[in-house]
Amino acid sequence: MSKNVWLICKYASPEKYFFGTRHFYLAEEWVKNGHDVTVFTSNASHLTDKLPVFEGSRMEENIAGVRTIWLKVLKTRKSSSVQRILSWIHFEWAVLYTSKQGIPKPDVVIASSLSILSIISGYLLSRRYKARFILEIRDIWPLSAMQLGGFSRRNPFIWILGTLEKFGYRKADLVVGTMPNLIEHVREVEPYFKECVCIPQGIKRESLGYGVPLDDAYVSNTFTQDTFKVAYAGTINPNNPIETLLAAVAGLGTDAKVEAYILGSGSMLDTYKEKYRDFGNIHFIAPIPKKLVNNFLRHVDLCFDAIDSEIARFGLSRNKWIDYMNAGKPIVCSYSGFQSMINEADCGSFVPFGNVELLAKEILRYQRMSFEEREKMGTRAIAYLKEQRCFDKLARDYEQFF
Repeated sequence: MSKNVWLICKYASPEKYFFGTRHFYLAEEWVKNGHDVTVFTSNASHLTDKLPVFEGSRMEENIAGVRTIWLKVLKTRKSSSVQRILSWIHFEWAVLYTSKQGIPKPDVVIASSLSILSIISGYLLSRRYKARFILEIRDIWPLSAMQLGGFSRRNPFIWILGTLEKFGYRKADLVVGTMPNLIEHVREVEPYFKECVCIPQGIKRESLGYGVPLDDAYVSNTFTQDTFKVAYAGTINPNNPIETLLAAVAGLGTDAKVEAYILGSGSMLDTYKEKYRDFGNIHFIAPIPKKLVNNFLRHVDLCFDAIDSEIARFGLSRNKWIDYMNAGKPIVCSYSGFQSMINEADCGSFVPFGNVELLAKEILRYQRMSFEEREKMGTRAIAYLKEQRCFDKLARDYEQFF
């Protein structure tokens, strides 16, 4: 049965302007399935300045059949600032008071964090139009701010966000999380929630196996021949603690013929470069366009990730893991949280976070595997994405709750 769906997310982004977010990929699939979908988003993000610029307070655009309402709100340059919070508030105000003329009355209103303040606009609009209210959690706030930012639970701002989070869990007809074990957190915060399900991160079916080839000269200048290559691709900062990999590879020495390739940039890059400058088996590679990353990873033997956070006990749905799996490579992850994806696809392994010795042993175990064994793991990874994580399937799973 066709539904009118309103989706509210300050950071929803189509590929047309920046990188595509799950909101637009899901919305495009819902339109294909006969639903009318409106996305309320903003042209302000601390991640990019490539979003549309327009006169007035709003711009309406049709993107692949999705009615997109761009709202002009306060811009911010930093992820942690008072200005960013003011931008959140501005967005919710704009969502509530922008004209809804010409937009079909919603049957379903989805408020997707971040910003967690979208609980307010989502709930009020769902009540105004007597629509079903779905709260989507992609980042657990204020717990993330407490864990990563060091804020106290007694901080007034944290208390306000915590109260809002509890309100959202109680008032939502359904809580959707990208994390597989989010229900444990929801129960801790609000025992009287109605229902919680996991609709994880995904990939466009057209993107399976896709990647623009690397230039031959780039390959020959970047990768050493006849070594076992372990890669990390992503941001290099305290939230992505890769030093376990660096220490493990450095400790193995050049005789082991194991090399680490760190692709990316971030606040910790210069620190790591200085600390490991004398290790010839550790290579720091400048960022490349995202369309080239898939083929970069195809030139390595093993992919690496690391997560250290209390939030990990609720599980993760990492886009990074999807990128690694789509490259057809096995994955080793330094991680002590709730396990998912990698173990489900049987395409890699977890080692306790921060244990350099066990990580080194695990890397050597993969090195001893035959090429064919590792290829089979990569094949299973791609099959898992194809069967479980394509957005057309996730959209069908999601719309069962409309």
